[in-house]
Amino acid sequence: MTSPTLASLKTYPAIPIIAALAVAFSLFSPYFLTSGNIEAMLGANAVVLIAAIGMTFVFLTGGIDLSISTVISASAVISGLVMAQTDNVPLGIGTAIAVGTIFGAVNGVLIGYFKLTPFITTMATQLIARGIAFVLSQGIAVKGTPYWVLDFGFMSWFGIPAVTLVGLGLVILSAAALGMTTWGRQVMLVGSNPNAARYTGINVRFIEFSVYLLAGVLAGIAGFISIANLGNAIPGVGDTLLLMIIGAVVLGGTAMTGGEGSVERTVLGVLLLAILTNGLNLVGIPFYDQLIIQGILIFVGAWLAMKFSGQRNA
Repeated sequence: MTSPTLASLKTYPAIPIIAALAVAFSLFSPYFLTSGNIEAMLGANAVVLIAAIGMTFVFLTGGIDLSISTVISASAVISGLVMAQTDNVPLGIGTAIAVGTIFGAVNGVLIGYFKLTPFITTMATQLIARGIAFVLSQGIAVKGTPYWVLDFGFMSWFGIPAVTLVGLGLVILSAAALGMTTWGRQVMLVGSNPNAARYTGINVRFIEFSVYLLAGVLAGIAGFISIANLGNAIPGVGDTLLLMIIGAVVLGGTAMTGGEGSVERTVLGVLLLAILTNGLNLVGIPFYDQLIIQGILIFVGAWLAMKFSGQRNA
């Protein structure tokens, strides 16, 4: 019989690392557990959380989306330009989502229906999205963000930033879609065994298309949230986020080979990286030393995820 503790580790392998990091940083820095620091940490990782939800669904089908971070940039820039010209926030939100949807649809059609390799396809759209962001912005921040968006970026309820609450709302909706709908069960089956999925009548092409479309939509939302976080649309906002997004999903325990994982696990992966980055900054670890520590932690987290979840290498 499996003990409750071991069962929890199998489901959520990031928990012991989170606990160890939280204890260590609270001992090394008196500021780590303060309400102000926790609020700042949550707000700073809202964009990663939203994008990581989309990457989770892509991973669950055995795919990968390298474009998700630069789609965030392109969505932010185009949305920022629209709002600067019109001062219309709803139009800016719709624009960001539309840009993400277009990129997601392109990825989904090429990968799901034309059967192009996800790595190469999304690498190409990654370059296109980055180019669009820098060409349209001329490489500088897009100013003229409406005050409502700036106020929203500083807003919080019960000590939780509004941008984080948006992310948590999307977590709830995404987790429900994965665990309580036929589509969610089909996503898991396609990732576990695409041939068996075909034999049971599942439209595998559509499922693959849909997860990339969803990832694009969420990248668009993340792009708008980045404007609220930073005050302006930054053309390079997504350039440093890709490894954080992928790392969070992997550390949470979702298999890159498909069919194993959940949105809840990804939330824990985002929390783990947020605690690590915040704690290392508080104790004064230089940036490049932080990269080494993060890389080692991803190795350890991936090993724990495979050990406790029974994942296998492809």
